[in-house]
Amino acid sequence: MSLQPLTEKNDTKKAFKLLFQNLTRGCVKLTRTVGWQGGRVEHPVYWNPRLRFWTLMRVPRKEARYWCCFGVKDATKHRGFSITGQLNPTIKGFNRRAAGAFVRDSQGRVYVAHSGKIGGGRSGIGKSAFVAAYRGKNWQTVTWPDKKETEMIVIGRIDGAHLQDQIADFIREIDRFKKSAVGSNNLIQPHKHKSTFSPEFLGRRKKYSAQGEIEAQCDHGPLISALADELRKRGLTIGNDTLRDLYVLSSKRRVQMLFEAKTNLSTSSIYGAVGQLMLHAAAEPKAPRRVFVAPGNPNRKTQMALKKLGIEVLSYKWNSGHPRFRNLRELLV
Repeated sequence: MSLQPLTEKNDTKKAFKLLFQNLTRGCVKLTRTVGWQGGRVEHPVYWNPRLRFWTLMRVPRKEARYWCCFGVKDATKHRGFSITGQLNPTIKGFNRRAAGAFVRDSQGRVYVAHSGKIGGGRSGIGKSAFVAAYRGKNWQTVTWPDKKETEMIVIGRIDGAHLQDQIADFIREIDRFKKSAVGSNNLIQPHKHKSTFSPEFLGRRKKYSAQGEIEAQCDHGPLISALADELRKRGLTIGNDTLRDLYVLSSKRRVQMLFEAKTNLSTSSIYGAVGQLMLHAAAEPKAPRRVFVAPGNPNRKTQMALKKLGIEVLSYKWNSGHPRFRNLRELLV
């Protein structure tokens, strides 16, 4: 089984309307000049003050795709700026060359997805480079009307409570990729801990997952980004890489704390977190504190086992579309 793209105009119209309503909720409407390679337009944009990104969405009169573009430049301080990334689903029919698509699961739930195709008109910026540099958990298989299958990044449900966080995380990843592709000064030397944090989104490629798992995977990137923000606020130096969700560095660039986050408390998730924490900690010259970031508290038996292994638990709960960490203050004392 795989996801299916929406191809009927009435379906995509409803999806676009719901996406617009969800992404612009709580935003500030401003008229700004938005530019891209070969053109620019003056148009209303919606600035998200909490997540600090802007959205521009419209239905072009003559083109065959919806226009959904985003950026990270502060729209309250600048009158004009360039597009960071786009999601442009087709209005009718299908076109695999389009970067964006509305896709539906077997239960009729609709998601917004991206092919990984990134433009920018500069050397080193393109789909293959972006896919190689991108990180996260949520590649899914999409089966098109002609039976051809491709893999796409499923960003989130168009009516999901966490969609704004998921879109923000995706756009920040595009921004990071474009900045790193400009020159070699931002490249990290191998085998050294980096003190910069890269929002993650996708990693290993997977076949179609159950609806609940798809949404959980979409939440992983925003969850890690939110925790990174909380640690930064406390003056800590943080980083991550393709193997480790998040870590805190000492003044000597040694890993002091290692975090592994999961979006559910299934047995496989707990086993995965334990294995990753123990293996990655063992690779350090001095064992760091190991922290399992979990949606709530494991049962008593599991908590006792984790304590014996020297693994601490940081619990979180989603509130108003944003993860809240319940015992972070106590953990950092």
